[in-house]
Amino acid sequence: MDVRIGMDMRLWGETTGVAQLPVLESLAGLGYHGVEIPVNGQGESVLKLLRVALSDLGLAATASTRLPAEANPVSPDPKVRARALDYLRRRIDEAALIGAELLAGGLCQAQGCLSGTPPTDREWEWSRHCLQAAAEHAAGLGLALGLEFQSRYDAHLVNTASAAARMCRDVGLDNIGVTYNTFHAHLEEFNPARALPAAGDYLFHVRLSESHRGELGRGQVQWQETFATLAFLDYSGWLVVQALGIAEEPARPEHIWRDSFDSRDALATDAIRMVESAVRIQRQ
Repeated sequence: MDVRIGMDMRLWGETTGVAQLPVLESLAGLGYHGVEIPVNGQGESVLKLLRVALSDLGLAATASTRLPAEANPVSPDPKVRARALDYLRRRIDEAALIGAELLAGGLCQAQGCLSGTPPTDREWEWSRHCLQAAAEHAAGLGLALGLEFQSRYDAHLVNTASAAARMCRDVGLDNIGVTYNTFHAHLEEFNPARALPAAGDYLFHVRLSESHRGELGRGQVQWQETFATLAFLDYSGWLVVQALGIAEEPARPEHIWRDSFDSRDALATDAIRMVESAVRIQRQ
């Protein structure tokens, strides 16, 4: 299992910029191979500065985004669907500016915009069309897209690894794959031994997130089974630690109302030790 370990920068806020440069330095010192940076309109100068800082620290990058309600690929309003593609293209351009290898997130639909009914074939086709056009744009910039399946509380179109793999197959391009998030899988899948193989060859990217979104190993995620299955599959790619805390913004989409960790620095330190130990055990 040849992997790289990253850290999701959203632990330190929804926007990564100049203020987070000391965090990047600290993460590099802890041994992280890279960071996952949310792209949300920081501006070209900030993104280019981040790219230089990452290069100087020897950190690689992935990027993340989420779709807002006004840019929803599965909206019945064609103008909203058109805005969704424009939104994704802008985020792809921003990811390229920081030198990211991949842009990940719940790209199928706007987060939290639930229809109240099961997904329809029409919604599936709307989402597929948007993703195909976005993936074509990303391919021109040398980027991959990581399609994250999300729990029923965030999305209704794609809730499982098998559904995400099906969407990638329907899009039919080499640069779109599945982002497997242990938080969402804990809520929606039977177990990692069944869920991870369901992604098949489309498994591009793994986010390691605890059941309470806090410190890894202090929740209900099946970590031993997760790492054992990744080793069995000979997974080669990113393992990105994802933890979220109380945001300064009044309405964070993940609805985090408490911090499930003692400190951000301690969480980052303990997480890389846990992941390195788990990977080492699986290599023996």
